[in-house]
Amino acid sequence: MTPGDIIARFRERWQNLNQTQRIISILVTVGVVVSLFYLIQFAIRPAYAPLFTGLDPKDAGTIVEKLKTMKVPYQLADQGKTIKVPESQVYEARIQLASSGTLGGGMGFELFDQSKFGQTEFEQQVGYQRALQEEMRRTLVQIEGVEQARVHLVIPQKSVFVNAEQGVPSASVALKLKTGARLKTEQVQGICDLFVGSLEGLKPENVHIIDTEGNVLSDNLRSSDPKAVLTRATLDQQKAQREYEKELEKRVLQMLARIMGQDKAVAMVTADLDFNQQQTTSTITSNPQNIKSSEHTSRETSTGSGAGGAPGTDSNVTTNPYLTGSGSSSYSKEESTTNYQVSTVQETVVNAPGSVRRLSASVVISEADGPVDTQKVRDVVAAAIGFNQNRGDQINVSSMVFDDSYQKKVSDEMAQAEASAKQKDRLYTYARLAGIAVGAILVLVMLIMWRRRSAERYEEEEEEVFLPVKELESIPEPEKKDDKQKQVRTMAQEKPEDVAELLKVWMKEKE
Repeated sequence: MTPGDIIARFRERWQNLNQTQRIISILVTVGVVVSLFYLIQFAIRPAYAPLFTGLDPKDAGTIVEKLKTMKVPYQLADQGKTIKVPESQVYEARIQLASSGTLGGGMGFELFDQSKFGQTEFEQQVGYQRALQEEMRRTLVQIEGVEQARVHLVIPQKSVFVNAEQGVPSASVALKLKTGARLKTEQVQGICDLFVGSLEGLKPENVHIIDTEGNVLSDNLRSSDPKAVLTRATLDQQKAQREYEKELEKRVLQMLARIMGQDKAVAMVTADLDFNQQQTTSTITSNPQNIKSSEHTSRETSTGSGAGGAPGTDSNVTTNPYLTGSGSSSYSKEESTTNYQVSTVQETVVNAPGSVRRLSASVVISEADGPVDTQKVRDVVAAAIGFNQNRGDQINVSSMVFDDSYQKKVSDEMAQAEASAKQKDRLYTYARLAGIAVGAILVLVMLIMWRRRSAERYEEEEEEVFLPVKELESIPEPEKKDDKQKQVRTMAQEKPEDVAELLKVWMKEKE
């Protein structure tokens, strides 16, 4: 079949369609063509991947101009803060941009790669300051949670005069954190130490770190100032005390929530902690088995007559009036000394700071569900917080009606928002079902049109097939018998398709 036959048949079929069928055919054709166009575009279009995200407009413009020079296709997203390039060219584009100095927003010590003649000392000082600021910025953006950073350094100029007054170096850092990120105290301290080690003469108290929301992050850092150290210690003690109080409140509320229900109780705990450090040293001696380390015994005896003894008046004069005349005397003396082995234990006890001096707890129970036995509540709360009456602890439990108007308002707003979301989901479902229904109707209409056209085409083919039969029937009977083979041969040569269709019809009739 030649292209001309195809066009003629298409024109014939088009003319047989009514106006409604023609409109539907045009719409279906246009829809198919558009769908094929977008499918082909989607298939041949390369996948884009983010090259950089969270860019400033100035940096984004510089990168876009460089990509145009490099003839790299790109796309902008997230209001121009994100630049996308074909996925296969992401790493190559980053390397080229980095090597060309486009990234980073500034130059670090690369400023000194090119020597400049006639540069003054002031220009050298400013160049060094700029280079150091950029190097510090590059280091800061590598910290986890930091998206961008700005660094400002104050570097006093050195003087050759001894008595000249010199300024104090300082550093100011502004950090833009990633969404949901928060720097820990250790990270902020690390940033401070980084600046102290990078700039000569810089002290920790002269490093000021803030974020883009204006929060000061360097308040509680280490400092050599005794006042700052004392202030930080006080803040740490207050923080520890508040954390201990929150832990007790959490335990009480969790217990009461299981007993009375959620949001049926309010608890506040005040703790008086002793942060004084005490050290006690004691010596303990013991000898449970009476072990002797040494023993010494001495004995002395003497005998004599008349006066005797040590020389002198006292020994020669007899003081006892009953002892007169001459006679004999004896003297005996014995001494014994025993030393025992004694073990000594020296013990030093250091009491850690943070012991509890006194606790005060206040608990309020809601009366919305009826009267409350406050004594039972007091007993369970006392057991939960470790109540000690000898320590002077106090617990106050009372019941009253809570004001829950705000909770009801929030609940109503949440219910309205949920209903609105469900309504949107319902509308989206209806729209999707309507789209499916319209598509199904279009498919059904196309099937009906196709079947109708098939039936019409089949009728036309039957008419064309049976036309030679009618022609044969119109031939007289004698001529049919004489020229039967000749006519069949001629018909097969002139209209082979019609003869084939005729044979098919005859075979179907015989079946």
